[in-house]
Formats: sequence, C-alpha cells, structure tokens
Amino acid sequence: MPEKISLLARNATLRQLQVFESIARHHSFSKAAEELHLTQPTVSMQVKKLVDVLETPLFEQIGRKVYLTDAGQVLYDCASVVLNQLSFAEQKINHIKGFSGGSVKLSVISTAQYFVPKVVYDFTQAYPDVTVIMRVGNKETLLDRIANNKDDFYLLGQPPEALNVESSQLAINPLAFVANSKHPLVGRRLTIEDLEDEPFLMRETGSGIRAHIEKVFEEFGFQPHIKMVLGGNEAIRLGLLQNLGITVASVPTLMNEINQGEISILDVEGFPINRHWYLVHSKGKVLSIAAEKLIELLRTEGEKLSKKAFQKLD
Repeated sequence: MPEKISLLARNATLRQLQVFESIARHHSFSKAAEELHLTQPTVSMQVKKLVDVLETPLFEQIGRKVYLTDAGQVLYDCASVVLNQLSFAEQKINHIKGFSGGSVKLSVISTAQYFVPKVVYDFTQAYPDVTVIMRVGNKETLLDRIANNKDDFYLLGQPPEALNVESSQLAINPLAFVANSKHPLVGRRLTIEDLEDEPFLMRETGSGIRAHIEKVFEEFGFQPHIKMVLGGNEAIRLGLLQNLGITVASVPTLMNEINQGEISILDVEGFPINRHWYLVHSKGKVLSIAAEKLIELLRTEGEKLSKKAFQKLD
C-alpha cells in the first residue's frame, strides 16, 4: 500500500470523509453542516484535520461557494465510493435483520399523506420493533431526497425521468374540479369554459399537482382566474370549506369532506383526470424485509383507495 494511502487510512475517520463529501457535493460548508446536523465550526475542524493529514488543500473558495482542488477531487471520488459501499452494506445487513429492529425510511408527496399514515400505523402495530420514519414534501423536495439517496423508497405523483430509479404504479389518484357543496355550480353539467370567471385556488410552485394541472389547462386553452395560491393540500381544503373558490384536487385527499357533504365534485366535461401515485426507489437499492412488507401493505391500501375514489366519481 502506498505510504500516503496508509497514512490516510490510519489517521482519517469516516466522519471526516462524510463531512468532506457533503461539502464537496453542496459546494458549501454551511449546507453540509445543516445536512449533517453539525455546527459550522465543527465541519471546518473536520476538514482541517484531513488537510493536516494530507498536507495539501482540498478546497478553494470563490465568492460564497467552495470548489475542489485537484487533490480534493481525487479524495472525493474515493470517499464517494467508500460511503456508497458502506450504505450498500448497511442495506444488506438490514435485509438480513428483517424485522429484528432496524428502520424503514420513506418520503411521500403531500397528497399521499392522507392514506399512508394509516398503513404506517397498522405496520408498526404488527411489527413494533421496526421504526418507521416518514417525511412529507412537494415534488421538488422529494426529487432532491432521491438524488441524495436519503430514504428507502418514495411515493410520487409522477416518476422522475432524469434520475436512475425504478418505479411502479401504486394507486389511481383521480384529479377533479371540486367546490364547497353550497357553491351554485354543484349539480350542474359544465364545460371548462363555464369556469373561466370562477375564483380559483391554486397550489404552490413546486407542487406536482400544480405542474400537472397547468399542463392540462394549457391543452384545454383554459386560463383560470387565480384568486389565491395556497401552500399544501390542507390549505386548499380549508379554502374550499370557507367557499373561497373552486380548484382541481386529488379526490382521495378530500374523501372525508366529500362523504360528509361539505365538498362536492363538479361535473365538468373532460374531468376527472386519472393520475397515479408511483412507488419509486433508486436502482440497485437493497430493500429490507421490513420495507418490502410495508410496500406490500401500501399496495393493498392503494387498491382499496382507488375503488373508493371511483365510487365517488360514478
């Protein structure tokens, strides 16, 4: 073994490599500190220790960003391989462990938060030794987590095209025009042109539903009269209950309010639009037995949810 590599192996720690890799990936000490839940001085100290071992600079700072030196690029290539192999080993060990402890990490698109928690609850009741960590976010948030291999698997409204993933349909997620049940348009047969002057509640930028709705509206040549831009399904739900306007929403997310007669599906020609939730994970990801079991339960619940949604649309 070359002397320098031997010196690095003896004196560098995995934590230092992890810190170094995060800085290189983000081009930022502060973002690395945030990702690793460390203070910025701690991050700087870890890198300084690596620099002292190698006796050469690893980063150069230009403006607010930091960039790898030639030596830093060499170390980054090697560190990435080491950390990826450790992650792969952990996945395989978790698979061997099965239900004897361990955890399942998943991130879901905001529309899926209305049915996933029930499945997670049922799963944790059946397998109390397994910890489930679930995060909810919009499309942009989930794409970032996929790119950085943060979770075991993901639920998205559309599989990402630019990332190296495997995906499959989990459940149908129909999108329909909806309004407060007291709205005068409820019960009428409508065309999309009938809705041009109606106050419209729009999801925030970065939402997968917003991107899909905008594409559909463009195909119809329809420009909604946007009254409010609301961040998240809960805000949309409250806006509908206050009769602030109409919107296009995921029918399953409003199932309780539709069943209670508070919100109604508008009969608009060309709608509902059949969308899907997709199960996504990185290619080559080794799923634990626990993750596979949770996915199995999600598929079962997804089938039930699809049937209920179609019944409401008939």
